[in-house]
Amino acid sequence: MDYRSRERLKTVLNRGIPDRVPIVDISYWPETIERWRREGLPEGVSPAEYFDMDRIGIVRFDCTLQLPTKVIEETDAYRIYTDAYGATIKAWKDWRISYSPPSRLDYMIKTHKDWLRYKERLVADESRITDDARRTYEQSKRANIFTVVSPVEPAWFFLEQTVGYERGLMAMVEDPKFVEDVLTTCTEFVIEMVKLCMNQGMKFDGLWFFSDLCYKNGMLFSPRIYRDLILPLHQEIARFCHEHDMVLILHCDGDVRQFIPLLIEANFDCIQPLEARCGNDVRELKRLYGTQIVFFGNISTDVMSGSKAEIEEEVVSKVLAAKEGGGYIYHCDHSIPPTVSFDNYAFVIELVRK
Repeated sequence: MDYRSRERLKTVLNRGIPDRVPIVDISYWPETIERWRREGLPEGVSPAEYFDMDRIGIVRFDCTLQLPTKVIEETDAYRIYTDAYGATIKAWKDWRISYSPPSRLDYMIKTHKDWLRYKERLVADESRITDDARRTYEQSKRANIFTVVSPVEPAWFFLEQTVGYERGLMAMVEDPKFVEDVLTTCTEFVIEMVKLCMNQGMKFDGLWFFSDLCYKNGMLFSPRIYRDLILPLHQEIARFCHEHDMVLILHCDGDVRQFIPLLIEANFDCIQPLEARCGNDVRELKRLYGTQIVFFGNISTDVMSGSKAEIEEEVVSKVLAAKEGGGYIYHCDHSIPPTVSFDNYAFVIELVRK
């Protein structure tokens, strides 16, 4: 393991120039790993270990409403159940049959009045720091790898989990006081939970939210709605992070080009994964924003599935542009699908190292 890895990531995320571009990929399809085992990846060895990549330890605590879960219906193919956020979920037992994520069928929280009944359940408590979270933290610290805490993103992700996609978007326009109450409550909860973790002796290098506030054609809602309802809360979280020597990272799928200036205004340090198929191009983004925000990703998995010549053009042109002046971390533009061969992936990593 490269023991300079943690400092390398810290340097880049603080807008410095590292000894080399950090190399990180955090998500591979199960079928990808199955294929790569047949093509040369040793059994029991992860891609990160095999390629000696830079690693990030991700610590998660319980951010749900802690509602009781129950199975409503179960067949050989699927299971319908209620989750701890109060949503009714239909999940395929073998998701490869349908290639679809779990479907959300219904929600306990539909109105502001419903939310007020359940709001008091979202309270910071040490019991939410699970054994798995403690174990991940200790393993990451022993290995001296860059370690982040990853709570629920309180602006959109929590709203979507508890209220639903369509209802959440409509409420932003039709009942902003309801949405503001949900988002403010969750923001306060997240900050208090991270403080509890710190009081338990945990020291994080960053906070990493995973929340898709964009889709393939742009933002889910207007910049005005973001500024009115969400920006002050993201700024509050950014202040908290920076006061405690943590960087603030956002994973957001979709076309983020319109969103990036708002993220800079909110004081996010980094945006990931910059989906190429949605129109994001780090060569252009770097020209526009320099090191105002760190770019993490954008190497197209579609291109990774192609020829060596196509891969070389993609990787070399993007990495050379993005690393100028610091502020770039290699990552694919989403997750690695089974269309990418082990040989092609090895070629990608080799090119980035050069």
